[in-house]
Amino acid sequence: MHIFKKSILASAIAASSAVAVAEVSMTVGMVSDYVYRGVELGDAGAYASVDYATGGFYAGVWAISDGSTADGIEYDIYAGYDTEIGGVGVSVGYVAYEYTYGTGAEDEYTLGLSYGPVSVGYADGELADGSEYEYTTISADVGAFSFTYGEDDADYDWNEVSTGTDVGAVSIGITLGGNSLGADYLYLDVSTGVDL
Repeated sequence: MHIFKKSILASAIAASSAVAVAEVSMTVGMVSDYVYRGVELGDAGAYASVDYATGGFYAGVWAISDGSTADGIEYDIYAGYDTEIGGVGVSVGYVAYEYTYGTGAEDEYTLGLSYGPVSVGYADGELADGSEYEYTTISADVGAFSFTYGEDDADYDWNEVSTGTDVGAVSIGITLGGNSLGADYLYLDVSTGVDL
C-alpha cells in the first residue's frame, strides 16, 4: 500500500487552510500490478480510500482488490500526525494491514522526516506470527521524477523511479523498479479524488 503518498495527501489537505478545518476526501483508482516495497503483491486491481484530516492529524482506510483470488481484498487502517519543525517535515503514524484472505495481518509504526525534495522514512512492524521487521526508505524529487531507495533489516532492497501527470481530475503515474531478488517491474497507476 502506498502509505507514504497517503500521508503526504493528508498533510496537503490539512495545510491548505490557515484555519484547522476538517477535510474528508475519497480517492478511487486502479493499478496495472499491485507492487509495494518492491514486491509484487497482486495482479491488476482497483483501489479506494477515504481520508480524514484536520490540523495535522489524519486517519483513513485504503482497500485494494487484486483480482488474483476470489476473496482477494486487502484493507489498511491508518492514522497519524504531520507537522513542520524549523522547516523539517515530521510525521508519525500507525498502520494496520488486514486481509480478507489468509491470516497475515500486520501492525506497523512509521516515522518520516522531510526537507525540501528529500524525505526519509522508517517503519517498524510485526506480523501475525509475532515476527518483526523494519524498513528504511529515502526518496528525492527531481523535476517531474521521484526516486526511492528502500531496504529492510534482512538484506533486501529495492529502487524505483516514478513520474506522473494530471489530465483534468485524473492522475496518471508510472513506476519502474527492481529489487535485490532480481525482479524488475513496471506498473501504471490511474486515480481521481474528490472532497466529500
